[in-house]
Amino acid sequence: MPELWIPYGSVETLVTIQAENLGAVSEPPVEGGSLDVDRLVELAKGSGRLFICDATPATLEVLKVLLPALGERPGLPIFSAAPKKVEAAVPDLKGRVTTLPPPLPPGEGGEPVYSSELTDGGAKLFLGSARPDPLFGIVDAKTEACLNWIARAKAALGLAKEMEPSPFQKTEAYSAMEGLADRIPASKFVTVVPRGGKPRTAMEDAPFDAVKNAFAKSPMPQARGIVIGSGGRGYDDSLSSAIRGVWNVIDGVRKAGSVLLIAECAEGVGSTALEMLVTGRMGGGRRERYVEGIEDVFYLNKLKEEYDVLLLSGLPETYASSKLGFATAKGSGEAVGRILNRVGRSGKINVVPRAAECAVESA
Repeated sequence: MPELWIPYGSVETLVTIQAENLGAVSEPPVEGGSLDVDRLVELAKGSGRLFICDATPATLEVLKVLLPALGERPGLPIFSAAPKKVEAAVPDLKGRVTTLPPPLPPGEGGEPVYSSELTDGGAKLFLGSARPDPLFGIVDAKTEACLNWIARAKAALGLAKEMEPSPFQKTEAYSAMEGLADRIPASKFVTVVPRGGKPRTAMEDAPFDAVKNAFAKSPMPQARGIVIGSGGRGYDDSLSSAIRGVWNVIDGVRKAGSVLLIAECAEGVGSTALEMLVTGRMGGGRRERYVEGIEDVFYLNKLKEEYDVLLLSGLPETYASSKLGFATAKGSGEAVGRILNRVGRSGKINVVPRAAECAVESA
């Protein structure tokens, strides 16, 4: 009986599916990538500020590569939206990583606002990993930098009118973030493309299509069911990340098919809009202002409307089942048993262990 290990937070969970029910498994080869270490070190040495855009394993591995150069620059300001995560993963930087919150200007204006750390003339290096996203097409170092450190960045999206999932397509939302990032002077953006949880390549100021084409393509016939692993720590930290990460692999299952979504969600639901939903503060009617993460509610509802979804997570049952309407399981054995019952004795189940690292194409 085939055994598959699916990343779940910082560990893995075992998924066992009978051979006659196992369909295709997305297992892109890890080999073939390369990091231009000399160029990365050169960029680090030439920068006056370093911005770490996320805390995914691939980003942190590249950061470790830069440690010798950073050791030569003890006074280099290093910023992160999650400094504790960065310092826990890279102890040599303990005490050196600080938070740069977005500026909070007075008044009610809706225009994005930059902090002085972004707008001064000093050289700036932004480091982050790429992942597929239904709103932006791809989230890369540019996008993440805007979302982290430009106040009201999403004001550039209006009310997020175009929310139909568009993974790996350059959307208007991505172009808006790209335009904001281009206004940061003397900046270099290094985007890491991961494979197998590790950095496969790092691309400097790469255009959208170059980042897109660096992701693995996983052709698979559509099946009655699919097991989707969000990708583990850095990708399944919240329900928001998990829901946003299914759309690039959802073609591996038929419409109205069964989906087992595996995501630890150790940090909870992950966006203001989802928090409002589970606490009963999400009212109806038209909103004149953007609510952070409102697109997450749209993707949540669309997923539940179009597929039969089972969630395996660390969310409280009150949230996952009662408030969000998911069917839930207490462990991987129970979850797999239930999805097997749903697809039937002869039904096939596809498996994507790391959805954040590939694009599934129906064969």
